[in-house]
Amino acid sequence: MSQIQVVKVFFARYREHDIDGMLAMFSQDARIDYVPMRMEGPVGEAGKTIWRALMDGFPNLSNQVTAVYSDDAQRTAVAEVTITGTQARDVLGIANRGQSFSLPHVFIVRMGTDSSIEFMRAYWDSAAFYAALTPTVA
Repeated sequence: MSQIQVVKVFFARYREHDIDGMLAMFSQDARIDYVPMRMEGPVGEAGKTIWRALMDGFPNLSNQVTAVYSDDAQRTAVAEVTITGTQARDVLGIANRGQSFSLPHVFIVRMGTDSSIEFMRAYWDSAAFYAALTPTVA
């Protein structure tokens, strides 16, 4: 499977809220780094924690992959992904106000020679995320 296909399959499983399927795409020693949240570590721990929290807090959590770029020599792919959802429960220290968000993300994904994901790093505008979920009352 190509790097681009791996990324697209990962985000299709993410849209389905298939955490086990998402985890199956990673190598045994894989790590993630969700930079704005300062959450990093083994995917089996850190990945499960963040994805379960997001899917619980945003039951309609979804994503749209808008672009994927790859570098065959480096086994790296970069994905532009818009993630959306409507908050239904308190999550990540944010009280539920029933607000929605739509936020562009960038994921850098490094693959192993067997097409498994060895490392994933994610970036997004954390201030925009919190602003969407905690609007000020005028």
